[in-house]
Parts: sequence; structure tokens; C-alpha cells
Amino acid sequence: MRLSALHGKRRYVKLAWIALLATALAAALASPGRAELVYGGQVDGARVALGAGGRTSVVYVLGPRVVAATRTAEGWASGTLVSFGSAVELDGVAWTPRGIAVLARARDGSRLVLWDGKRRIAFRRDSKQALFGPAGLAVDEQGRLLVGYALWFPSRKSFLRLARIASDGKVSSRAVTKEGFPNSRTLPAAAPVVLASGEVRVVETFLPAAINWGLTGWGKLLFSSALGVPTGAVAAAAAGSTVYAAWTEAFPTLGPPAVVLATHADRVRSGVEIENAALAALVVTSAGPELAANRCIPAAAFGLEGNGVCGGLVSGAGVDGIVADYEATATGRQLVVQTPVGLEWFASAAAPQPRVTLNGDLTGRVEGATGGTITIYRERPDAPRTPLAVVPLAADGSFSIPAPASPLATAYRAVYADPATGIPYAALVGPSPRTSSRASLPR
Repeated sequence: MRLSALHGKRRYVKLAWIALLATALAAALASPGRAELVYGGQVDGARVALGAGGRTSVVYVLGPRVVAATRTAEGWASGTLVSFGSAVELDGVAWTPRGIAVLARARDGSRLVLWDGKRRIAFRRDSKQALFGPAGLAVDEQGRLLVGYALWFPSRKSFLRLARIASDGKVSSRAVTKEGFPNSRTLPAAAPVVLASGEVRVVETFLPAAINWGLTGWGKLLFSSALGVPTGAVAAAAAGSTVYAAWTEAFPTLGPPAVVLATHADRVRSGVEIENAALAALVVTSAGPELAANRCIPAAAFGLEGNGVCGGLVSGAGVDGIVADYEATATGRQLVVQTPVGLEWFASAAAPQPRVTLNGDLTGRVEGATGGTITIYRERPDAPRTPLAVVPLAADGSFSIPAPASPLATAYRAVYADPATGIPYAALVGPSPRTSSRASLPR
């Protein structure tokens, strides 16, 4: 055998081993099989940023500071992206050739600022009375950042706009609606979305409706309710020429809020998708849309004021903690949850499936489980939760413990850590049947 041929063979074997190791590393990074701690504390909001080559970052807010934690083979490498001087809401994140872009809004609506990976870009308010509603961030076919936002005035007039940001930071803004339309008694929310054709739409929610706007001045009504009030951010995504949108709809005179899902293809389909919950994220896959939300037992159920006891819902499955974000990738799903431990990240090859059921008498079941254990916690809004028992699962996934007597109104949470993904599936039951909450999505 010639030396050149031997060298070529050795090089081929070396490259094959490198490819094999890269594949194994990618698989290991995609499926941790356990929780990965991103930040060991409470944050003011978090989003997943997905980059080329499977790069994953979790961007989170600590008061005025926005931090990016990027996942590596050695763990999570964190660093401050930008500081905005005062507390902000995280309205959007995106990967760009210059790094991670962040769209942040002052909590009082007085400022909307974009960090494009290199510089701060502040959007103009028109007047001191105008306020920014929850805004949205997207990337068009040319790689330009798109910011959809609405300005709201005390006169109830609103102005919806779309801004394109070039690589040099130059902002090109256009009006999507004019003459103060639509009139709204609350802050409108906006989210841009890019179709497969490259066409850009902007979804807007306001009191009392939601509209899918084109940039040529037309709009398609997605949803309207005489008793509902859209609140918070709106999430929008596209598959082909179909636009999906989801948001939280409050019902002040009827009861708890709900998550509304709207689809605009050849015609509009919309309605309440998750009762008694607030939206956390919307993703669209080849199988259709998937939602993440959070559901709370109100503090009033415990005879208290303030925040209640909450748990997450992801694609129909209850999870422990508060869902911060949920994303679909080419290799599966990524989930970021705020738990008592801190901000945790999980990966799964598919959408979460197992469902934990917990009844008021502390019996229940883990669907699909044939063994292992489940932990039962006792919870109240005014105190840290305490573990009550670690219970073995029967062969059919069922479990039970005697319900203890308690002088105080108490909630109970059952948590089962999936051995394959580490995802903490959970169910929460309140201090009375009227406030009980099961970990399943109503359809």
C-alpha cells in the first residue's frame, strides 16, 4: 500500500471518529436525562435562544440586567449581555450573526429597547403620554431583526408599527395601522411573524379582539369576546402560509383567565384551548401547535392575599414549577422552568407525554410508569413547601397515602421525575374541590 493511501486511510478513520464523537456529543447535549441548573435563584423572566449548529442559550432577566447562559459540553457559561438601568420585561430574543438580540420593555411601558448584539436601539414614544404594549421580535429572510410594537395613548388610540433593523443598526419603521386604530381600553400587544413565502404579518391583541394584520393595510379578525380582556404578550408563529397565535384572555366577570389559540389558514379557527391558565409559550411543529402555560390556585383559596400556588402545563402534561419558555427543535423539545431550586433546563426527544393525576384524597397515577417513586409536597403561598412523603409506584403507576389532617388550608403537589429526561411531571390539588387543579389540558 502506498504511503499516501495509508495517510488517506488514517485521515478517513480519524475524520470518521471525529464525526462519531460529534454525533455522540450532540446527542448527549440534546438529551440530558436530568435537570440542568442554569441559574441558582429566582429570575424575572427567561427565554430560550436557538442558534445555528444546535447552539442553545437561556436568556434571563435579573432586575435591569439581561444575562445569557450558553450550553456547552462543560456546562452553562453565563455572562451579562446588557443592562438597561431599570427593571425590564423580556419581550423577545433571537440569534444573529452579531450574537444574541434582546427586546426589552420597561415594566411601566415607558421604554422599548432592542439590543441587536452590538448596540442599544431605543424606540420613540411620540409623546410622554404614550406607552409601549408588550412587543415581539422575529428575524426575516434576509436575517434582519423585526420588531412589532403598539403605542397606546390615554385617549385609547393606538398605533401599530413594524420596525426592520439593518446590520448597521439603521431602523426602518412603517405604520401597520393608522389614525389611532384600533381603539383600546388596555395596552395592545403585538408579535411579528414571517411566513414561508417571506411575507410578514403582525398579530395584535387589544380590548376586545385579536387581528392578524398584513402590511398593506388589511387585517383578519382572529377572535373577539364581549366578556374577555386580552392581557400580557401575544405569541405568534407560522407554518407555511398558516399563522398561529396564542395569548391569555382574562374574564373578570366570569372567573379565571384562559389561553386562547387562533389559527388563520384558509379560514380562521379560534377559541379557548386551556382553561384556568396563563400563556407561557407557543411552538408549531409538523404535528401542529403546542402550548405551554401556568395554572394557579389563588391565594384566596387559602384565606390569604397576594400570589397563589402555581404549576406548569406543557403540551398537556403538568410539570413542577413555573414554565418560563418552551421550544421545538430539529431534535425534540427544550423546556425552561423556574423551580424552588432555580432556573432549570430540560430536553426531550418528543413533546412531554406522561401525566400525573392527583386526587383530593392523595391517591393518583403516573400514566406510563411501571415503577419508581413519586414525591408528595405540602404547600401554602405563605411558606416554603415541605416534603410530605416519598411513595412507591405500583406496577400500573398508581400510588396512594393517607391524607393527613391539617389545621390550615393546604395544597398538595405530586412530582415524578421522568428517568429518561429528568422532566419533573407533576399535579397540584388545592385545599378544596373547588380549587383543585389537575394536570391535563381541556380540549
